[in-house]
Amino acid sequence: MSIKMLGLCRGSGKGYIKIATDCEPESLEAYAPTPSGVQVTCPIYRIGFPGEDAIASRAAGDNPEPGSYIAIVVVPLLDQITLDIQIRERNSGKMLLIMPFKTFDTKVRSRLTYKYQPDFAAQIRDIDQRRLSGGTYVYFTGIFPMEDHEVSCRFRVRHPYTGVSEKCSITVLDKAGNRVDVQPIVLESDAITDPNDSTQRIQDTTYSVILSDEPKTVCVHVKPENHDGNFVCISEPMYSGFISGAFDLTKKPWDDEGYAAWFERHRATWADVANQRRTVTTWDHTPLISIVTAVFRPPVEYLKAFVDSVLAQSYEHFELILVNVSGDAPDITATLDDIKDPRVKVLTAENKTIPENTNIGIEHAQGQYIAFMDHDDVVEPDILYRYMSEIRRYPDADLLYCDEDLLDNGRYRHPAFKPQYNADLLYCGNYITHMLMVSRHVLDQVELSGADVAGAQDFDLTLKCAEKARSIRGIQQVLYHWRMHQNSTSANSGSKPYAEEAGRLSVARHFERMGVKAEVTDSELIFRHRIKYYPDHTPKVSIIIPTKDHVSMLTRCVESVLSKTTYDNFDITLVENNSTEQETFAYYEDIQRRDARVHVVTWPGTGFNYSAICNYGAAHSDGELLLFLNNDTEVINDDWLDAMAGLFTRPEVGMVGAKLLFRDKLVQHGGIFVTRDHVGHYGEFMSHKDGGYMETLRYPVDVAAVTGACQMVRRNLFNKVGGLDEELAVVLNDVDLSLKVGELGYLVVFNPDARLYHAEHVSRGRDEVDPEREKRAIDEQAKFYARWDSRIEIGKYINANLDQANGHYKITW
Repeated sequence: MSIKMLGLCRGSGKGYIKIATDCEPESLEAYAPTPSGVQVTCPIYRIGFPGEDAIASRAAGDNPEPGSYIAIVVVPLLDQITLDIQIRERNSGKMLLIMPFKTFDTKVRSRLTYKYQPDFAAQIRDIDQRRLSGGTYVYFTGIFPMEDHEVSCRFRVRHPYTGVSEKCSITVLDKAGNRVDVQPIVLESDAITDPNDSTQRIQDTTYSVILSDEPKTVCVHVKPENHDGNFVCISEPMYSGFISGAFDLTKKPWDDEGYAAWFERHRATWADVANQRRTVTTWDHTPLISIVTAVFRPPVEYLKAFVDSVLAQSYEHFELILVNVSGDAPDITATLDDIKDPRVKVLTAENKTIPENTNIGIEHAQGQYIAFMDHDDVVEPDILYRYMSEIRRYPDADLLYCDEDLLDNGRYRHPAFKPQYNADLLYCGNYITHMLMVSRHVLDQVELSGADVAGAQDFDLTLKCAEKARSIRGIQQVLYHWRMHQNSTSANSGSKPYAEEAGRLSVARHFERMGVKAEVTDSELIFRHRIKYYPDHTPKVSIIIPTKDHVSMLTRCVESVLSKTTYDNFDITLVENNSTEQETFAYYEDIQRRDARVHVVTWPGTGFNYSAICNYGAAHSDGELLLFLNNDTEVINDDWLDAMAGLFTRPEVGMVGAKLLFRDKLVQHGGIFVTRDHVGHYGEFMSHKDGGYMETLRYPVDVAAVTGACQMVRRNLFNKVGGLDEELAVVLNDVDLSLKVGELGYLVVFNPDARLYHAEHVSRGRDEVDPEREKRAIDEQAKFYARWDSRIEIGKYINANLDQANGHYKITW
């Protein structure tokens, strides 16, 4: 047997060696031994195609001499060592050739190949990505930052499926060929239809390994039990590129470098302001707005800028009430004296606390609406116009606020794009902040804030007014600029240490007024609160788990619930649907015998209809709260059920979902967003310790929907909406149920204080890999969107300035 090397080139993490041989390439095998003793499989791909036209074959450079064959050997690029590529006879193991693969030599030869033989290089490079059938294929899907300078390095393995799942031996190597001590994590595994041949099945498994975030060369070698191995290799620049891509994916709006340009494009121009002034003259009603500001010795430059920004308003029917508590401050007095506009009223008072100073201004306000500003901030010239335009659309709006950013030494940065009113987001920290404006109608119904909430008086007043407001509206435009300087909380959150306790006290008193028993405590982040609810009784939770076979997975799920749950009033209903494995039924008998809280019911239907199965389970349970739980979940924290059930202490809460993680601890579910043509998860692929945008992955937040993988709902509401829609047998039934609960006026809350692992797609696989299931999913999606398209409110949960179809809150241009 003879083998001759014809040339080579280097690609992305792999080298490609073209050889001519007098034996069929399928009779050969190649390996790259490493210093650590790992034999990395180097796949061999035959060039050419069976029965191809001879002229076409010659034109492609695939026509060898008679009795000769052309093939490509693919090798890993481990540039710190020389690899001796061994080619052997497959059956006998006889060594036929050893080819040294040296870093410097191959780089030179590769560059010459690309320069002088580009067609040759194009023919052999990435041959492994064009010859996917019949063998093992490995590729990276992403590298995602985690905590402690670690990343989750994810890769996918596909190989022929022979009727039973094969275990794979996985080895991770560094650039010197040394083993990296890691434990691969299986994230997803399924036997799917081969995309290239619907008559064939392949095993499709996604893995993760946890590595340091330092740029590095990584080689992953995979050897299935009954098939040839393969590898994937990435260089340091590719490694860094993957991480940069993940950072871009999860980057928050306030870190967007393009924000300044975006703001310039979207703010009001001179022409806009002039048009607005003309428009206001056509309005039949122009209510007076009172802007109240306490003034205590700000830098004169900031004070002047503040006043000028108010006086520049296109809506001119306002009064600016300045409560000057600066005392003996000649520069402040002189500045205020220089203001000649009759709409500005200066009140001089003794300095007390911020709320007491502010209350003086409120008492003198004549407006139908009262707004609040800080003495060193500035606003856009159309802020009042935008507020009044919103009131013209929503006349019962009693509380309004807008988007804002920070004014940092002349630069606009760190925008806060806020959702419409979101009660749970507010309870954990004041996201409304600026510019708060309330109607006289609601202000007359509440007690003004006192000295004991100094530093959080705006938060306190917001909560009080929210309790009485007929409608709350967020103006989703950046209209307020919160100035940063040494003594401001925008730049120095510790500048007012008393404000954190004042905020906690404001939330605690809110719940007292609402008759809700709750404990409000400080959290790990300043100005953020944790809330623990104490219901009058402990409602029974019926946990409903649809299940079919996969007994090891089901066991892990059930045992985690039974052993880790501190909540003491629950039971589990396993809804058996068409299992065939005897060990499944043996487990049913065993678990019911061991724990009286578990019982099994058998769904009488055929096929798979998730909605019908869950409805059947609900009908055969008696809990006040229903929790639909997938059999591929596993409890992480023992107070998960307390956290979910506790939220129902508040009568306005109708449904609660949990924070679900992949096995590598990246976020899988942080609530669900719904657009008119798309549904997705918030925060997907973020580290489980990342708080997400506005800390919505760290604290509870109201969302459009939560996943049915862990979905708790009041039984009475579940019955009222008719349960899960059985016409949506497989997809979007959980979202449909969420939206129905929301449409009744109840809140759907994502609660990250309940955490579980979720091995999504493990029990059933993905619909898109099976043509029949994919068609059914498409049909059900069409029904869902036909039902809900016109009822989706843009900007309700994701600010209208952000991409409505992106769970990572990206600024849209």
